[in-house]
Amino acid sequence: MEFRDYQRQLAEMEHERGWDRVLPSHTFMHMGEEMGEIARLLECFEGYRGSELSDQELRRALAGELADLTAFVFKLAGQFGIDMDDTMQAHLAQFRVRFADVEQGRAEMARYLACQEKNFAWIRGK
Repeated sequence: MEFRDYQRQLAEMEHERGWDRVLPSHTFMHMGEEMGEIARLLECFEGYRGSELSDQELRRALAGELADLTAFVFKLAGQFGIDMDDTMQAHLAQFRVRFADVEQGRAEMARYLACQEKNFAWIRGK
């Protein structure tokens, strides 16, 4: 499915239910709720929070929450007449230009990982 098709189907479904009358600010608040749910699942994956769910169950839950968040992103875009298909194509093209230097990207990742190792060592030393 293409972004445009999803966005159209979502708008149709919301119109049928009257949900298209929700203010953009409330759509954005719903996005925040979904991000909190994603954050809790990430804490489970990283061991900060315990969970009785298996990794596979956590992944399914994460997929559902990511879909929920994405639906609200598409809804917010639609509320302002933004075509996400065109927008994401343009973004990808811009991203490729902005980060064209693959070796620089790898160097930045190596720096990041080294910093994380230093942070972990600092935490373990406390």
